[in-house]
Amino acid sequence: MINDYLSLSTRAGFNKSLSHFRMVSGIVDQLDKGANLADIIDKLEKSKKVEKAQIGPILNAIVIDRLGYSHLSFNLPVGLDEFEGICKNLGGWNRLEVIVAYHHPQLGVNLINPKEATHWEAIRELDRDELVVLYIQAIQEEDRGLERPALEAVRDLLMGKEVSDTKQFGGATPKAPPPPTPPKESKIPVQTAPAVSTPTEAAVSPPSPPPPTPPQDSSAADGDKAPGKGEKAAPSAPRGKMRMTPKYSVQVSNELFHNGNVEAWKNIVESYMTKHPGVEVHIFHDGQKVNNINALFKWGRVKHGDVILFSVAGDEIKGVAKLQRYLYEGASLRFENYLKKDVNKVLNLF
Repeated sequence: MINDYLSLSTRAGFNKSLSHFRMVSGIVDQLDKGANLADIIDKLEKSKKVEKAQIGPILNAIVIDRLGYSHLSFNLPVGLDEFEGICKNLGGWNRLEVIVAYHHPQLGVNLINPKEATHWEAIRELDRDELVVLYIQAIQEEDRGLERPALEAVRDLLMGKEVSDTKQFGGATPKAPPPPTPPKESKIPVQTAPAVSTPTEAAVSPPSPPPPTPPQDSSAADGDKAPGKGEKAAPSAPRGKMRMTPKYSVQVSNELFHNGNVEAWKNIVESYMTKHPGVEVHIFHDGQKVNNINALFKWGRVKHGDVILFSVAGDEIKGVAKLQRYLYEGASLRFENYLKKDVNKVLNLF
């Protein structure tokens, strides 16, 4: 039998769970004030205050279990890289709150506010056959009947279909934001130390979610003690918001992309990822993702004049132009320059 509370048995696990709960509490507070979940997660990712693995649980706990959004999932029948029309169309849907969850094969779950152009620009493109889940909720209870037709309309837009009569989703009179609560006058004398707020007040009162408390900070508060027996070391800090570059092309100028070219590419990619930890290089050929570079040689279809595509994913992407230049040379007659290295060592290219 699996113990659901086993992760709480260590200081690191307990602190990690507590940080997650405080974050969710702050997110719920912002949603109650009219914020969009995709906007909140976007800010948290950019400030490195949330891990990618937390997004799915947050989405399900808040949007499905707590708020009861209507939802619709489907696989894209076609790829999509033009979003201006979708953004313009949904921009007037002020009767509904809309969230698009795009399950990217390399970047994980990406939450998109389809009314914001910057969210689409960060994604760049939606790939064919990938999973998309739509979440919609009416802002007013009397508009709940609009949720199902709105889900179908957004799905059709993402599939490249023409959609008519979407005026019913807009036209609501926006609510005026509540006036700010005036601060209470403190009755404590100036020389008296201010009262310490409780953890509950600290988690709920700020307008934005409090930053997660890293486990190592808690350990430091206990005297900088090392993890005890049976305890895991504190995890590293969350990465920033992952993004992916466009797909860059590399033309094969060798007569055949043979085993020497494959080994050259492996060494170049290894050197790049060693220099820039946290980034990933993804290779594509003939419309498909190449999970193993050796497959380019095994296929036997990569010849002179063929084009291989690559993109880079990460939160801090650098040196892509130099990577493209090296990969071009690795696909040419000059591939041998990238085979000369010591055993168990990485080429120093970047």
